[in-house]
This record gives sequence, structure tokens and C-alpha cells, in this order.
Amino acid sequence: MAKDMETLSACPLDRVWSAGHFGGPDATGVTLRRSFAGSLVQLSLFPGQQEKALAKLKKPGITALPDDGTAHFGTPHSSYALGGGRYLLESAAANLEQKLQAAIVADIGSVTDLSSARTILILAGPDVETVLSKGVAMDFNAQSFPIGTVAQTTAHHMPLMMVRSKADEFRLFAFSSYAQSTLHWLETACHDHGFERL
Repeated sequence: MAKDMETLSACPLDRVWSAGHFGGPDATGVTLRRSFAGSLVQLSLFPGQQEKALAKLKKPGITALPDDGTAHFGTPHSSYALGGGRYLLESAAANLEQKLQAAIVADIGSVTDLSSARTILILAGPDVETVLSKGVAMDFNAQSFPIGTVAQTTAHHMPLMMVRSKADEFRLFAFSSYAQSTLHWLETACHDHGFERL
């Protein structure tokens, strides 16, 4: 059973990931790396329950929830507002789901563990906006898509959540079943710019 759980929790990119410089010029236009969250949990609140939920969430260390389409970056938890009372919570701690299950009772909302259902990729560098524009029909200019913006979109017909975490850095949350295809799309888009896989 332990071996089965280890297999389920393994990153789907483990077999295809190798570090190095790839693509066009010797210069590096973007870097690509993976991020491993201790927990990734979706919190879904029923209408009108946010105030009650925030009172309950103080115990597991969550004191605020961001507005729709925005992110709150913190330690040990970061939160991303997906809209409609849904939030994706990312934590370095492995037991966030258990803490939220204990805090959020059934008449307030629900808690779903997505730790194995999402793969997180971090794309950064001076060419990051150009690279993303090759597969996502959005304006990535910093005025239109400032730091802390959250968007649920598609890249080459694959579902993807994107968060601008720094001026030249995006966090990409891919469905784990699409992780290898998402990586292939990114590397193809990065090729002409030269990219470093870390």
C-alpha cells in the first residue's frame, strides 16, 4: 500500500525531466523549474459563508482570502481565488487538508485535496511574456496582468491556471494528467529563446 501511495504522489514529469540548457541561442531567455507543494487544497465556500469560514480558518493559520482573480502570497500558505467562492490553497505543510477538514464544517463549504492532481511549473525570465503568448490568448503585459493576478485558461486546448508571482515569473498549475503535454508545449514555445531547465 505504501508503494502504491508513493507512486500516486510522484511527479508525472520525473521520467522526462533533466536539467540543462536547451533550444536556440546560448543566452537564456527563460528558465523552467518545478515546484513541489506540501499540500494543494481546494476550498469551496457556500454563498454567504466567507465570514464564518474566515473565523474558522484562523486556527490553521489563514487570516484572509484574496479577491476573485487575485493571489495572496504568504508563508506557510499562499492562496489563489478562482471565483465563485473557490480558492486554491498552497502550503509547504503536508497536513493542510486535515487542518481544513477539521475547520470547515459541512454547512460552510467543502475541502478537496488536489496535491496529486496538479503539477506546478515556474516559468521565469525576460522572454516569459512572449513565450506564454505563443499558446495562450491573453495580454501578459504587466499593466493588464499585474503581479498577483490569477487566470484560469487553456494552453493548446489544455486547462491551465496561471499566476503572475513576480514581474518576470509565472506559476503554472497544470492538471497532472496533462503535465507532460504542458511541458512539451512550453519547451516548444521556449525553443527559439533558449531556455534552462533547472
